[in-house]
Amino acid sequence: MSERYNTPAEGTLDWHVPLNENFEKLDSHVELRDAESNISQYEPKTGAKFLATDTGTVYIGDGSNWNRIGSLSASDSSVSEADDGTLIAPPGEVHAVIDQASSSQTWAQAPVQTVKLVSGENYFPSETIRVKRNVRLECNGARIVPDGDFNIFEMYRGSQLVDPFVDTRPVNWSSVQIVVGADDAAKVELPNRASVKNAYLMGTPGEGIGLQFRGGNRPCSMQIANGQLLGFDIAIDCYASGNDFSGQGDWSNGNQFSGSIEAFRTGVRHRSEGAASTGNVFRLMVQPDNDVSEWLWYMDDDPRSSSERDDNYYKKSSNTMIAFPWDTDNFTDNNQFAENSDRKPPIWYLGEGINYGNSLVDLSGKLGNQYIVNNSDYPDRNGIFTYHGGQVTGTNQFSHPPAYQRNPESRIWHEDSKN
Repeated sequence: MSERYNTPAEGTLDWHVPLNENFEKLDSHVELRDAESNISQYEPKTGAKFLATDTGTVYIGDGSNWNRIGSLSASDSSVSEADDGTLIAPPGEVHAVIDQASSSQTWAQAPVQTVKLVSGENYFPSETIRVKRNVRLECNGARIVPDGDFNIFEMYRGSQLVDPFVDTRPVNWSSVQIVVGADDAAKVELPNRASVKNAYLMGTPGEGIGLQFRGGNRPCSMQIANGQLLGFDIAIDCYASGNDFSGQGDWSNGNQFSGSIEAFRTGVRHRSEGAASTGNVFRLMVQPDNDVSEWLWYMDDDPRSSSERDDNYYKKSSNTMIAFPWDTDNFTDNNQFAENSDRKPPIWYLGEGINYGNSLVDLSGKLGNQYIVNNSDYPDRNGIFTYHGGQVTGTNQFSHPPAYQRNPESRIWHEDSKN
């Protein structure tokens, strides 16, 4: 509760001012209770809650009127339930309401109980919100700002997160805003989805991770997310967090994201502790920031020597990005391979190892393989394509020469590629 109210610093002269502000907040934060016939005696301040003690009916104020949202749940007198069965989770009660929603329902392949946050409220969680099995969590216009540095949402199989608005810019934070596939979630797969709909994630550019598809205890496989991601060190992270590359191992594979990313250090990154990151698909509008952006797409190196890479560990293959990358010059100041010349910076780092079958479709029609720093053990099985054949052509009205000259032996990757 303390993060919602003002605490005057020691020695403050006008200490009564923040305390009076606290009393004003209490008018909307403290639930009003009275007989339903007396509701007109109370001012319907925005966000205020009124519980009719005689009928169990729950109202929320909008500044002008009291709006009926439902009645108390018969299963738990402390939880408000809307007429359609949705459970209402006010600030400070999200974990308890999710626990009830998850435990009171039987298993199904899709979420069967909806939990809804209060529209217009600010939520300041002090620990991770775990979206558990069978739960559909609708954030409903509420703003979530963490009180500490931790993963904000972690999703389990059979769950759904709708309209999350997360803002970590006001705090010192470096974790993950949404993890699809919690550490103890078991296999997250198509029949047991953990999906994210219409995310609006805001972070400080260069800090933390926006969305992570995490393979760990079992695969994170074929999950779907969409939304807008602004800021971050990594906007979208495909992370195979274990070293089990068997069929039921720690893969991050077949996941999809569509939306826009902006002001990131790395747009999409594939990381691995040994298992594979394969078959993931991204459809993006991309806006890099010249103060922080380094790469649109980054696939980590296999940390082992070339003589040790004779297995399927650390594999990153068959990933596809369909993107319109705006203002690629904005990668220049932070990309280690950029040059102080008329050559544009590369946008894709393809690390050493068993990395093949990866494709970037450039919707701007301006990019080619010269924009890849290609260090893969299988370099020729990766590439940038356009919808006019993969090679930029010119007319009298438009000309876009290649960013880099061909490398020795007619290779057309960025000239600093190891291949």
